[in-house]
This record gives sequence, C-alpha cells and structure tokens, in this order.
Amino acid sequence: MAAHQPIPPYSLADTVKPDWYREYYGQVVMIDNEFVTQKNGSYLIDLPLQIVPDSTYVFFLSTRIPLELLKRSTEFYPDLQHFVLIVPDWKYYDEVAKEATKNGMCMEPVTTNFYYSIKREDGAVKVDSIRLSGEENARFDFVKPISPKGMLTVYRRESYGSVCCPRDPKWDNVDKDELFIREFERRSHLNVTRGRYVQMEGKEGEKSVYYTLPGLSSAQRLEFLADKYTEWGVNKDMEAKTFMPKLFTPQIVPMVTEGFNKMKELP
Repeated sequence: MAAHQPIPPYSLADTVKPDWYREYYGQVVMIDNEFVTQKNGSYLIDLPLQIVPDSTYVFFLSTRIPLELLKRSTEFYPDLQHFVLIVPDWKYYDEVAKEATKNGMCMEPVTTNFYYSIKREDGAVKVDSIRLSGEENARFDFVKPISPKGMLTVYRRESYGSVCCPRDPKWDNVDKDELFIREFERRSHLNVTRGRYVQMEGKEGEKSVYYTLPGLSSAQRLEFLADKYTEWGVNKDMEAKTFMPKLFTPQIVPMVTEGFNKMKELP
C-alpha cells in the first residue's frame, strides 16, 4: 500500500522561536545507544567531553533516556552552564507506528523534534523548549568528540574541603569510604583504584580525588559509579542508603604535572 504522511499532532504555524534557538547548529554531539549503558534506572553516557568555559554545547539524543535525568542531573557534564538538547518526539512517532500497524499501511512520520535550552545558574536549572516539525526544524552537523593528549578522562571527582576551619564533614567518612572500595573490589572482582589521582587544592588539606576507571567496560563503570553515589548518599540520621536513579558522564580535564596542585596517581 502506498505510503501516507500523517499530520503532526498539532499545528506549528504560530510557533514563536525563542532567542536561544538557531536555524543551524554545528558540531552537534550525537548520544545514541553505542555510548549508553543502563542498570536499575541509572545511566552512563560513556562519551568523554572536554568542556570549554562559557560555551554552549548541543546534543542530539537519539536514545530514550528519561528527559528528567538530563534536566535535573548535575552529573550530566557538570561543568556545563548551558546546553541545547534536541530530542525526537518519541510519543508522536510511537502513535504513527501504532496507527500504521492498526490500519495495515505504511505511514511516514514528519520529522519532529523538541529543542530544550537548559541553563544552570546559582544552583538552579532553567529549562525552555520548543517543538518543531518538518521544514521548521533546524539544520545541524554532527561531530564526534576526541580526547586530546595530556588530558585525563574522569568518571568521578570527589572534593574535600578544609580539615579544620571549618572541617568538611566528608573527612569523617574517609575510613568508611576506603572500606567500601575494598569491599566493592572484592565483591565485583574489579580494580577501581587503578588510575586514581589526587590533587591538592589548598593549605588546609583541600583536595580532589579523580577516578579514571581504565580497563573497565561501560557496564562495569556504571556499576561502580551507581554504588559509589549511593554510598556517599548515606542518610546520617537514619543510617540508611537512599537510591535515586542517576545519570553519569565522563569529562576530559587537563593533567596538571607541575606546581602545588599537580596531580599524583594514588597507589
């Protein structure tokens, strides 16, 4: 039977395009199933990205990660202050497919995307969006990020404040943290401490620890990241661990090799 082109779910004739929207996006990063791992509602997008300050990044989400995770998660490339997310209208596409199956015909959906502007400001997340269909859609070209030399691919960063003035409460859990890591490695038969770096950041013991997790699969990295996040989220009053689905992404950071704050690999 001849192909039919269905009408979009609602008219776009009067759509007003916001100031942040562009008719053309260059260097769009594609997020597809090749880079995405999921377990128990948490996701790892295993796509290292180097963040340039004050830049706006554009992503095309071709896999069905829950949108709320990307909106609220500070783990989605946490150094990003502003990004644009292009997402296919999956609900519309599903309705077209359902209608085609019901009527035994071939129906070609109109290309329809949501465009989200997501800004992180002063601890708050501001989201604006627009839905476009057919020729109203922007044009874009894709780029695959590369990892420059002399950089670290970091899957998790843990920062500690002063040991004294005032004391960062995270210092009180250092021993528990090491016990957790040893137990995780024993249980999973994985080495998560290899490729772990420390960087001093102040005269009162301030430091950051970087996990690069070399030699692990994406599924193994996600297992560790999800467990580690839960371990750090212990409710101190209830002494219980609260699970919340999370989204994790690696970032590319400069390898500091000189000076007070040079990075040193931990044994």
